[in-house]
Amino acid sequence: MKITIIGSGNVGTALAKRIFSCGHLIHQIYSRELAKAETLANAVNAAATDDIKRLDPESDIYILAVNDDAISAVSNIINPGKGILAHTSGATSLRVFEGKHSNYGVFYPLQTFSANLEPDFEELPLCVTGSNSNSLENLAQLAKSICPNVYIINEEQRKGLHVAAVFVNNFSNFLFSAAYDICEKENLDFNMLKPLIRQTIRKIETEIPGQVQTGPAARGDEGTIFNHLAWLDEHNPDLSPIYKMLTTSILNIKRLKK
Repeated sequence: MKITIIGSGNVGTALAKRIFSCGHLIHQIYSRELAKAETLANAVNAAATDDIKRLDPESDIYILAVNDDAISAVSNIINPGKGILAHTSGATSLRVFEGKHSNYGVFYPLQTFSANLEPDFEELPLCVTGSNSNSLENLAQLAKSICPNVYIINEEQRKGLHVAAVFVNNFSNFLFSAAYDICEKENLDFNMLKPLIRQTIRKIETEIPGQVQTGPAARGDEGTIFNHLAWLDEHNPDLSPIYKMLTTSILNIKRLKK
């Protein structure tokens, strides 16, 4: 397939390199900064441009890998011709393209992308939605050629999936960060917690997370909870409401399961 990538950030870069390595032609790379477009274009034998109005309307698929807030505005400018325009957002509705384009969809890789960490396309899920059968078929074909784990999902499923992803990735990382700060303040080595983190992840590889919940809230250990909150109120009061909220949620779920 002949592919145009719009955006040279972490997602656009990862997709461009993977699609190119799997034998597709990357026709053009667009970025607001020409230097960034040229750097990525050189890596995938593509043409670079910083003028979105100069995108060639002859590509089969245009992958719009820009910030969620920019998707609508950018799609207003693009002319994909008979090609398919697909954004990579987990949260943005497919309806953002309605009335503007004939063939469109979503090409959503469910992963966190960083500049210094290569994503594993052999492992990550790639979720696809299409505005019509032709769009869906072609996006799914491209997805399956670069990733073995392709899921065709609808709008509501994708919304729910993105919320779930925020819980397991963004919120969990915030909690790791909070734990790191506690260790820093108490002159403790955060590395001591890493075996616990790894064991927690290993358990949910084979078990339902709710069934392997441990800790003072799961045990109903009110004395420990009281002591933890007293310590937080004294040493890190910003975290005290978060501890209370999560503890209450665990206790409520425990009660509902009885």
